[in-house]
Amino acid sequence: MKNEEAFEKLPVPRALARFIIPAVVSQLSALILNLTDAFFVGRTGDKFQISAMTITLPLVLTMTVISTVFGAGGNANIAAALGARESDKAKRFSAFSTYGSLLAIAAVSGLIAVFKAPLLGMLGAEDSSFGYCAGYLLWVLHIGCFPNVFSHVMSQLFSAEGDARSAGIGIAAAGVLNALLDPLFIFGFRLGIIGAGMATCLSSYCCAVYFLVLFYRKRKRTYLSVSPRDFKLGDGVCARVLVIGLPAGVSTFLMTCVDFVRNYLLGTYGSQGDFAAWGVVQKLGNAGLNLAIGVAMGARPLIAYNYAASLKKRTRAMIRGAVLIMGVYACLCFALIMCFPEFFVRLFLPIPELMELAVSFLRIYAFSLFSIGYLELFNAIFQAFGKWRPAFISIVIGKICVMAPAMILFAKLWSVKGVIAGQPFGEAVTVVIMVILYLCIRNKTVAADAPQPSENV
Repeated sequence: MKNEEAFEKLPVPRALARFIIPAVVSQLSALILNLTDAFFVGRTGDKFQISAMTITLPLVLTMTVISTVFGAGGNANIAAALGARESDKAKRFSAFSTYGSLLAIAAVSGLIAVFKAPLLGMLGAEDSSFGYCAGYLLWVLHIGCFPNVFSHVMSQLFSAEGDARSAGIGIAAAGVLNALLDPLFIFGFRLGIIGAGMATCLSSYCCAVYFLVLFYRKRKRTYLSVSPRDFKLGDGVCARVLVIGLPAGVSTFLMTCVDFVRNYLLGTYGSQGDFAAWGVVQKLGNAGLNLAIGVAMGARPLIAYNYAASLKKRTRAMIRGAVLIMGVYACLCFALIMCFPEFFVRLFLPIPELMELAVSFLRIYAFSLFSIGYLELFNAIFQAFGKWRPAFISIVIGKICVMAPAMILFAKLWSVKGVIAGQPFGEAVTVVIMVILYLCIRNKTVAADAPQPSENV
């Protein structure tokens, strides 16, 4: 009842704060996990280990793809089911998202293990960096993939029923633990990037234990289920989770494909130093992306619940509030990066001859910050409405038809910096397409006025 009160009655600003703040804290932990690896590996001063972080990222992101598909799909459907007062469906969505994600990551991890050598070669690994890449992947992607995916999916599921705070605590604790373990394994045990992988793996297992204990304590007062008896493919459960989750996962997957293209072009037009410089910029860019994802994740269950409950005026208010929050956040990030790029680069790349190159990359990438935030937000809105086609169409057009060709064209015109410039251009086009599609479907979804309780916005 307390959670239903937050969904339906709490003033819109307070409701958004209640869901968005824990989601942002959760993403901050993921940010800490990513940046601490980059920070401490950067302290080694070995450009081959630093470049290995960049080379392996597209493969590591497959975990994010899986957890996004099943986490986003489960999150939106559980919130909608609770809004429609269908608690039994919420249990089935929960069980399918949990077990489906574990089966999927097992298959993906196995395939990558079989084809690891040619994949790393395609991504730009050389003899000097191949061993670092393989060792890091062993701990992060193969041994640590199950707890990582399980934790992130469970975080989304708990958020869907209104317990965003508990979800955020678990992910945040994992990030802090990873930050504490990294220097011990990297420098204390002198394991370098391999130690970073071990620290990430151990923190993922601790996070998974936290969510198992949390679920056990809440088992009698939760709408969620991890019982195999509730794992069903029929009754539209599988289809509805995948229909909502796949566009979100496709976005991450296509970004991984774009990373393949970028890494190939960097290998063609640049060197291992360019990989190291871009890797730092990519980590900083992912920092901005993580927090934008937090805003979108926090708003999604609120929008889905109120939309399913036919509270159209409140749904519109939620969307307006989320759009405003995202705009303020993007402006702050852009201002910080453009004013202090040397400060951020120096934290992760203490190699003087590469710092100037990384700063120039970061200034180009900064223009992506507006696009990535609204891309995530409108993707979340489409997921909340159950409208997978607009999200899927805009993402495919933006990533495949615009961004990848732009990188190839710009690389021919401006070499390595042109490769970097292709991303902000492609993401800007993607967001424009998403906004147009949203305006086209708005009148059929939440624009019709109906008598609703007054909202404080």
